[in-house]
Amino acid sequence: MTTCPKLEKRAHIKGLIIQGTVSALLESGLSAVTMKKIAAKAGVNTATLHYYFADKNALLTAAVQLIVSQISRELSANLGQQPDIRKCIEMVICNSWQVMARTRDIQLLQYELLLYTLRNVETQSIAKFQYDGYRKLYEDLFRHALADISPPGAIDLADLARFVVAGMDGLILQYLVDPDAEKSLRSHRQLICAAQALLDVPASQLC
Repeated sequence: MTTCPKLEKRAHIKGLIIQGTVSALLESGLSAVTMKKIAAKAGVNTATLHYYFADKNALLTAAVQLIVSQISRELSANLGQQPDIRKCIEMVICNSWQVMARTRDIQLLQYELLLYTLRNVETQSIAKFQYDGYRKLYEDLFRHALADISPPGAIDLADLARFVVAGMDGLILQYLVDPDAEKSLRSHRQLICAAQALLDVPASQLC
């Protein structure tokens, strides 16, 4: 089955524009980015930009989707199966922190985009997409690492994932404000202990 060269070219140009959007956002920040800057980063003219994307919100939507996809691939990389749920929690959180620490600029951009999309009714679904995506990703990471073995204790893996996402959010924001490696390491170890402790909490106390 052959693919249409015209469709391939369109997909390629669209990809360049989305990547150019992310690059322009990283360089200028959300408040200062312009369609002209995005076009320059993508290597296209503004007319081409408007042909593929109706407005800035459409570009930001595509940028968020690309960022979530890229971070998700990094979070999933090099994670083997670990049938011990406590080791599984430690492995997933440690890997996540390493990814977050080396993508500081991307993390800052994600929070900029999150606040922007939350403040605009027409883009609020993008903020939900971002958080639903990461919550589902962590749940899938736990399920994959456990190799389909049911976790002990009362907590559901979806709830565990939501808790870990909330904890990682706090750690990332603190790291953005105060990039102290020693403090951050200590805090992410504490998050591991807190997540592991949920396994010992009776079901009645989790409701």
